[in-house]
Amino acid sequence: MPNSEIEIVPPADGRGETRNFLLVCAGVIATALILLSLIHKTSANALPELPASLINAATQISNAVEEIAMLEEAGLITAPYQLDELPLPTIKGQAFTQQEDDCFSLLTGDFQFIVERHEDAWDAHWTQTEQAVDCHAAITWHTLNQ
Repeated sequence: MPNSEIEIVPPADGRGETRNFLLVCAGVIATALILLSLIHKTSANALPELPASLINAATQISNAVEEIAMLEEAGLITAPYQLDELPLPTIKGQAFTQQEDDCFSLLTGDFQFIVERHEDAWDAHWTQTEQAVDCHAAITWHTLNQ
């Protein structure tokens, strides 16, 4: 072949590419860790959780709220509500007490549960307290997951 030069290309060993690839991967992981550490802060507004010993009680109360709503819908209970008409559970030997016509409470240990009727529905809430408080006390009430 006239005027042709043959260029010999040495085979690539891949060492440079491997090193660059690993450096890029390490940089991405380091950046991700830094960003996650910046955004992951324990929120001061995080909802507290009930202790494991009261999870069953919370479930029973949630179920009772649903049963009460069904009884009311069927016309089997009407206002004014009486404690003995409602299927509220007894927890650890403690029974609900009636505070108002539409508010019932249970203090067990350091936790108080309330079941109350609002304009359109029954709700259940809990709070951590050492002594019984009114259903409408100015403290933080947490809704039971229903």
